Amino acid sequence: MKNINEEMEILRFHQRLLLNLIRNPEAKLDYLFVEKNFTKKEAEELLEACDILSKRYEIEKAEGYMNFRPLFNQFERKVNPKITTKECIDACISQGLYVSFMKEMDRV
Repeated sequence: MKNINEEMEILRFHQRLLLNLIRNPEAKLDYLFVEKNFTKKEAEELLEACDILSKRYEIEKAEGYMNFRPLFNQFERKVNPKITTKECIDACISQGLYVSFMKEMDRV
């Protein structure tokens, strides 16, 4: 069982996300983090992976790549098992995060 300090950190993290949701109801990824009980570390890991893969997507697209299945497979492995790849894609697009990358991942 998690100790009280870990639980408090999760609650503080979720509180910040909920405050952001009040200001921006379109923050679907923040909502997903709360709904699926993500820790701050889990959320940061997912966002870091999305950032890295999104940059790689832009490079590959600029180089003329047409097949992004290998990139999608990497993305799928990086998505936290608490959520589906589709949930992550939809939430990011809704929140305006990594939009061109997520739209391409949605097509794959």
